[in-house]
Amino acid sequence: MTGSGPRPRRHAALALLALASTLSAGTALAAPIERVDQRGQYWVFDDVDGSVEAAYWFDREGFLDGYQQVEDGFLAVHPDDSQFLVVYTTWSLPAGIGAFFQSVANDVHGIGYEHIALEDAVIPEPYFDDTPNSQVEGFLHLNRWTQYLGDDPGGTNDLTISLIFGQELGHAWGSFVYFSQDGGPGELGLLGRAHAHWSFYMDTGGSPMQGHTWVDNGDGTFTAHPTDLYVFSDLDLYLMGLLPAQDVAPWFIIEDPTDCVDAASGDGVCAPVDAFQFEAPTYTVTGTRRDVSLDDVLAVEGPRMPAWPDAPSEFDVSFLLIKRPDEALSYEQLAALDGIVARSIELFELQTRGLGRVVNRTQSDDPPPPPPEEGTSSGGLDDTAGSGPTEASTSGDTGGTSGQGAHDDGDGGCGCRSEPASDRGPALGLLGLLALVTRRRRRRAAP
Repeated sequence: MTGSGPRPRRHAALALLALASTLSAGTALAAPIERVDQRGQYWVFDDVDGSVEAAYWFDREGFLDGYQQVEDGFLAVHPDDSQFLVVYTTWSLPAGIGAFFQSVANDVHGIGYEHIALEDAVIPEPYFDDTPNSQVEGFLHLNRWTQYLGDDPGGTNDLTISLIFGQELGHAWGSFVYFSQDGGPGELGLLGRAHAHWSFYMDTGGSPMQGHTWVDNGDGTFTAHPTDLYVFSDLDLYLMGLLPAQDVAPWFIIEDPTDCVDAASGDGVCAPVDAFQFEAPTYTVTGTRRDVSLDDVLAVEGPRMPAWPDAPSEFDVSFLLIKRPDEALSYEQLAALDGIVARSIELFELQTRGLGRVVNRTQSDDPPPPPPEEGTSSGGLDDTAGSGPTEASTSGDTGGTSGQGAHDDGDGGCGCRSEPASDRGPALGLLGLLALVTRRRRRRAAP
């Protein structure tokens, strides 16, 4: 990590999209999760009374109720050394939600939290601390773990991981910023879905925060190309505190799109700015190019504080699998999730061009237990638990909901729901001193 002294807090999280009116508000039961196993890359916990599975994550009260059972159970058996908690489950989130990020504290300035806080259903204000008794700054619910499996047994789907894990962790810092040119309103021109993802028509080079790799054809048309791996843009890296302002290259957005050519539809109708997916090998649009620089963003947001190189470049993360008490995972399933977590960490470093790094605080150097002898149980979930596609793994989007970071299909809060990429391309898809000496006070950045 660059810089010295206590690690500054990261951003306020993204309130999740309050789409499911059929879900019950609030958590009926409330018992902390309990640890049952420790793997090489993650820890396994039981949702002892179903309060995590039943949690209503999409308003402030419901989120805090559900989250508290995770934090309390985790910190009861693990040191308070993590900025982010990443949760996988053996069940699925409500249909249409592939994953979400929710910030639980923020003290970073210049990244647009003043805007998103007004729309986020969970965070109370731009600079806040909902976890005064812990170091945790953000919560990633990555949904049913099997959506990250590849086609080969035990393999991983790198495109899905780079989109969902990359986007949900990226929502700790973006995408919420406005811009202005010559005192004019550029404001929302960079933003798409839920004002928490980049516009469909923004040239991001194929960022997990959305937008596309757009090529200016020089004749008033522009063509988007899919990507093999989602990689953060210069603007993303600046907002994350990983890139100095002077190194952020200008980019462009396409205004007034017309005559869109998507070979999958062929109807000439242009995608809205809050779209993400296109099915054709390429997507061509006629429009007006508007060039944008970081100075245009700074005119509205001011500089990031803390900025590179004082901002952290390493992020302490703990990974949890939460299951129902009566479920048992096979040895092969447990090992597969070890691979998913390890690959997510590797890909994040690639996505940040080696500028950012995840430190896995649940990693163990002890070798995993050997597979059970044939005919004996592994003591985990049965072989069907956690297998097969999830609702979110077959369709949807990955990004924020109404607010900060959810990938969803609706409007509303500020969560980050994500839906994985399809097989062929992009997919649619958030301190006082403690009695415990293991908990350290977080210092807020100066305004």
